[in-house]
Amino acid sequence: MKIRIALLVLVIFFLAWSAFQPNGVLVTVQNNFWAINLQNLLKTEHGQLNQVSLPTFTSHSSVLLARQAIREEQLEFSQSVLLPLLDDQDRVVQGTYAELLYAKGQKIEAIGIWEKLSDTIVLERVANQSSAEGDRKNLLAAYQSLYQLDQAKYTSSLAFTLKSQGQLKEAEELLIRSRKDFPDSEYKSDWLRYLADIYSANSDWQKAEDVYRQVILENPKDGRAWRNLGLLYTSHLDMPDKAIECFQEMISISPSESYGYSLLAQTYETIGDTEKAISTYQALLVIDPGNTAALEAIERLSDLEP
Repeated sequence: MKIRIALLVLVIFFLAWSAFQPNGVLVTVQNNFWAINLQNLLKTEHGQLNQVSLPTFTSHSSVLLARQAIREEQLEFSQSVLLPLLDDQDRVVQGTYAELLYAKGQKIEAIGIWEKLSDTIVLERVANQSSAEGDRKNLLAAYQSLYQLDQAKYTSSLAFTLKSQGQLKEAEELLIRSRKDFPDSEYKSDWLRYLADIYSANSDWQKAEDVYRQVILENPKDGRAWRNLGLLYTSHLDMPDKAIECFQEMISISPSESYGYSLLAQTYETIGDTEKAISTYQALLVIDPGNTAALEAIERLSDLEP
């Protein structure tokens, strides 16, 4: 009996204490009841959010209402709910306000808030969406913010974005700086390969060749470096023999991928070595039996043989 009384006193004391706490049990209960009532309203009276009484017990209840208003594109109402809460610098409030700004088309401002919140997940989502929509401005802004949050991790993405938007000098400087600042990074040789790609895009063939060679010295198993160097030899430097060496290395690194065989066979065709071209296309068909380009090439080249 005494134990029951003691437990009852403890519960009463805890509830009384909670009543005076900003995030106590009673506030949680109030918040849950309010949220349930909001959900019931949404089920029966869609579009009537402005009829909902704003809660006074926690800001997070207001955030729930503001989020729903954003989903229903009632942006002005959402803003009226959020603005009084912004001075508190609450992370959830700030994140929801960023969602509102993004929905209103103020995407750069929204990206800035997510950067301050270090919200890389949302920023990556923004970058992916911007890429899909062809939104170059906000794609660049998202990756610039991600880079500020984790320079080593997002150097490649930002450099690729800068390069794709024609900002070759900026991309070059970024890659060189990251190589200097993060000499032990696992992405170090990738950055160097991207740098060579930039020189190639800028028609600086000799510099591109030198840097691709440096990449291979650092990482001999970089199949993409061998591929790009081989393409450089075939497309711009007129060195098919060196290209053949590159594509052979590419195949040795990834023998189950068809692209290396295709490039090698095409190079043999370029120098008129029909026999090796045919045998390389046949090797391609072993790993990719349905490759129509290889089948057509073998048929075409077989007609040329004496």
